[in-house]
Amino acid sequence: MRQLCQRLQLDCQLILLPWRRAFENAQQQPMSGVFSTARSEQRETLFRWVGPIASDWGYVFRLKGRTEVNPANLEQAKNFKLAVARGDVYESYFHQHGFEYGRNMVDFATKSEPLPLFMAKRIDLLVGSKRSLRSWLRDNNLPEDSAEPLFQLQDVGDNYLALNLNFSAELAAKMQHELEQMRQQGVLEALIQQYAGQ
Repeated sequence: MRQLCQRLQLDCQLILLPWRRAFENAQQQPMSGVFSTARSEQRETLFRWVGPIASDWGYVFRLKGRTEVNPANLEQAKNFKLAVARGDVYESYFHQHGFEYGRNMVDFATKSEPLPLFMAKRIDLLVGSKRSLRSWLRDNNLPEDSAEPLFQLQDVGDNYLALNLNFSAELAAKMQHELEQMRQQGVLEALIQQYAGQ
């Protein structure tokens, strides 16, 4: 986002907030947005979309070596404790598939917040992309191979910049065009690889 803003000579303020607050702010404040955000059918009419920024499949992960945590699909995963970030696309995804708070789902303010409980075996499952999970582990000084994917999730969209509906349509179009230029020039993929530490 920084590079996109620089290329367009925009004065962007990038502020790290808990996921739900960032998501709500982007809906309430006219010249604001949130990234990276999964684009889904439920969210389609909530934002003006720029992207995709990155495409990466979501997975359900267990702590490496925890062979007793062995679901092969969503139905079997209901027998374990799964961590989700409040307001995240995965929260609604798992609700739609029959997961419930207090039974098999635990909510957190951020996607990486449950890592200590996951490492302590008090949370059984994490959800995210392989790239994101490696980054969360690295950012928390944990071995990047601490978690292993169990199965891939279906029907979760690509990641976008989600802008407030009152955000300038002209400026959003310029951002979309510049993002495409960054993609064609290989800049976007280089930034993604840098973020992922690959």
